[in-house]
Amino acid sequence: MREELADELEEFVRLGHLWSNDDCAAMVERLARESDETGDPLPARLGRFLDAVNLRTRIGEVPSALRVQIDAIVYPRVWKLIEAIRDGLPDTELRTRLEVMNRRLARLFVEETT
Repeated sequence: MREELADELEEFVRLGHLWSNDDCAAMVERLARESDETGDPLPARLGRFLDAVNLRTRIGEVPSALRVQIDAIVYPRVWKLIEAIRDGLPDTELRTRLEVMNRRLARLFVEETT
């Protein structure tokens, strides 16, 4: 992933756009476009992760306790991804960080329904 994308992600996080359906959808679209333009599948994978959060917000009201749990997964994990991009870590490390984010979020959503 390009370092410019890391800057965009940092701004997305800083502004709290995760909880804005329009802003989150725009970032998901931006990440998909990045993958299309560069041939790098990782931005689109991150976009699917953010889209899962956005989908959950569209399903219904997100209780404040769940919102805190989602924030506790998303923000530190996206920050770790930003750091990995800036440090020039290999794609395998970026993939691992994305997979960890996805598993943690999936578990949280499963626990919500049980």
